[in-house]
Amino acid sequence: MSTTPESTPGSTPSTLRSVGGGGVAGLGAALFGYLVTYLLSSSTIENSTASQVLEAFGSDISTWKVVGWVFMSAHGVTTRFPGLFGTTSSANLIENVEAFSPVLYVVPVVALLAAGALAAVLSGASSPREGALAGVGTTVGYFVFALAGIALFTVSVGDAAISPDPVTSALLAGVAYPAVLGTVGGVAATALR
Repeated sequence: MSTTPESTPGSTPSTLRSVGGGGVAGLGAALFGYLVTYLLSSSTIENSTASQVLEAFGSDISTWKVVGWVFMSAHGVTTRFPGLFGTTSSANLIENVEAFSPVLYVVPVVALLAAGALAAVLSGASSPREGALAGVGTTVGYFVFALAGIALFTVSVGDAAISPDPVTSALLAGVAYPAVLGTVGGVAATALR
């Protein structure tokens, strides 16, 4: 009875498949989380006083970019705003704007737990270790989204910019959230099988 490299437990091809599947699930979780955040917050943004003031001054800040700031805030990432005399201030929009529901904090948690579980199921993980490996693979896709979000969600205002904080976007949203929650989802999926 011969075994192929793909069927050997712990082999590189099956590991790459688990991580690759987790990466796709992670990117899907980020896109799903953003979409849910858009559905829950876009009307609040469009009807806000701040949006109307910015429009009056000719600033064209797209709703989808502000939703990006809100989605990143759900991960604990602050948004940086230009201040007076070249200073910069930062704020977590969900925490500091009453109009945004704290329920938005749950969106990335649920999306990443589901992505980790999905990655484990699709990879055929049969042990908690394999489930964890598949789940932690969500970090790959989520990290790509977080890095892209730094650029995509940046808005130029004169000589300054409004954007998600790049360090916490990369480390907190891009690595910590998916690594922990994706792993938990992957382990839970194998434990329940």
